[in-house]
Formats: sequence, C-alpha cells, structure tokens
Amino acid sequence: MSTIFIIAKNTFKLEIRDKILYAILGFGILYVVVMSFMAQLVLQELPMVKSFGLLGIYFFTAVVALFLGTTSFYKDVDQKIVYFILAKPVSRAQFVIGKFLGLCCVVLFASAILAVAYVIVVVCASGGFDAVGLLAITMQFLEMALFLAFAIFVTTFSSSLLSIVYTSAVFFAGHIVSSLVTDAQAMGIGGIKFLIIKVLYYILPNLEKFNIRDIAVHPVAVPFLSFFLALCYAAAYIVFLLFAAIWIFEKKEL
Repeated sequence: MSTIFIIAKNTFKLEIRDKILYAILGFGILYVVVMSFMAQLVLQELPMVKSFGLLGIYFFTAVVALFLGTTSFYKDVDQKIVYFILAKPVSRAQFVIGKFLGLCCVVLFASAILAVAYVIVVVCASGGFDAVGLLAITMQFLEMALFLAFAIFVTTFSSSLLSIVYTSAVFFAGHIVSSLVTDAQAMGIGGIKFLIIKVLYYILPNLEKFNIRDIAVHPVAVPFLSFFLALCYAAAYIVFLLFAAIWIFEKKEL
C-alpha cells in the first residue's frame, strides 16, 4: 500500500508543476468570477450566478481530467519512465492504481481552487454560504474520478490522441445515455434498435447521476439517498475500469 501512495504522491508532485494546468485553472477562475458577476449585474438573479459558476467549474475540471488522464499515463510509457519504476519492487497493478490516485489528487486540487472562487462569488452576491453548491462540486469530482479511470483504461491500449477521441466520445455519450431509453420508448422504437439502445444504456457510464446542479441552483429538497447511490455507482465503475486497465497493462509488452 505504501508503494501505491508513493507513486500517487510523485504523480501529484509531477503533474502539479505543469504550466498547462495553471493556465486552465487561470481561465477557469476568470470564467467563474467574470461570468458570475456579469450574471449578478445584468440578470440580478442568484440562481443564474450559481448556474454559471457551477457550469464553469464543471467544464474546466473536465478539461483538466481529460488532459491528465490521456497524457500522464501514456507519457510515462512512451518516454520509458515506466521501465525505471517497474524495475523496482513495483507491480503493474500498483503503478496503475497509484497513477490514478495521484491524478485524482490533482483534479481535487483544481476543484478546490475553483470552489474557493465560486464560494467567494456567491458570498459576495448573496451574503450567504452555499453548502449545496459545494455538494454539487463534490459530485462533479466523483464524475471526474470516473472520467480519469476511463481515460487511463483507454490509454493502456491506444495512443494519446485516440484516447482523447475515445474518452471525449464516451464523456458526451454518458450524458445522453439516460435519455436515450426514455426517448426511444416515447417514439415507439422497438426491436433491434431498442435492444442496442438498452445495451448502450447498461454499458456506457451514466454521468447524469452526478449532475445535481439544478438542485444546487434552485431551492428544492436534497435527495441524499441519490447521492449515496451515485457514490456507490462511481466506486463500482472505477473499480471495474481500473481492473480492466490493470489486466490489459499486464498483458502489454513494454
């Protein structure tokens, strides 16, 4: 276990120095602050301030997760860094898990910085603390962790460019998969087409489970059971993806 944490720590220290990461965060903070204040000045509605802020955090953390997940693991393999790591008493499974945890820490760091900017904007706009908004940001982080796991899984058998394509496609599909079945039933689609839609529904990650921005923006009841189920869903999917990534990586000739 200590080996995994060492790899995670070194991954975090390495990726946190990347200037591209700080450029993304800089644009993210600028967006959250400027767009939220514009919403407050022009629309003068707190829900719009929260909506713009949470959406900005979601977009920029997704960019960070996509950038890290599709480049960090591939870079270690392509630049032969993994040879030096695996030459030590480190298994491939420990390397994959440590890499994943380290990248999650970087995304958590990015989410925390953007969350601070969001809280400051909301406090200035309303004079109150937005606890539900922070819960929404936490749920977004769970989605990004699943996003990272899938990116690492894809990177074990494809190039960095193809990983970006595959991961982005699944990311967008994961947000519409929940509505595919409902729309198909409403349109009366059946037979093979409906079967394919059902297969996609169960195979692709349902990322809408982590989207509670509407709950954070509007004063509605907080369904804590749904949050717990989403947490279990993310954990199960991440374990499956990491297990698959480890299996492929162990079969791969370096």
